[in-house]
Amino acid sequence: MFSKKPRQVMKPFMICLYGLLSAGAQAQPELATTSDMLLRQSVEGVPTKEVIVNRVSIPPHTELPWHWHPGEEIFYVIDGEVTLAQRGKPDLLSRVGEVNIIAPGVIHTGRTGSEGVTLVIFRVHDKGQPERVVVD
Repeated sequence: MFSKKPRQVMKPFMICLYGLLSAGAQAQPELATTSDMLLRQSVEGVPTKEVIVNRVSIPPHTELPWHWHPGEEIFYVIDGEVTLAQRGKPDLLSRVGEVNIIAPGVIHTGRTGSEGVTLVIFRVHDKGQPERVVVD
C-alpha cells in the first residue's frame, strides 16, 4: 500500500500535527499520565477498522502497566523521551522526533526518566475492541 517505509511517510505528517497540537497547548504541571482523544473514527472503505489518535503525556519516573493492543500502534515523540520495553526484546529508547511501531498483541510498557514524555499515538484497531488490555 505504501511506496515508502512507514517512518518516511509518517514523519512529515507528525511534524505538522505537532505544530498544530503545541500551538493550542498551555503549560501545566503534570501530576499523572494524561490522554487526550484527538480522533476516533472508522477507516473509510474498511468498516471493520477504526483509527484512534491520542496525545499522551507521561510524567517523569513513571512506568505504565504491561499491556497490549488489539491493533497496530504507532507513536511519535513530540517532547522528552520514553523507553519502550517489549517482552522478549531489548529495550528501545525513543527520543524527540522518533517514530516507532508496535505490532498487534505485543506485550509492552513505557518507562520515563527524569524528563517525562509527550507522544502522539495512532492506533488502527478492529472496531469495538478496547484501546489496550492490561496484563500481569
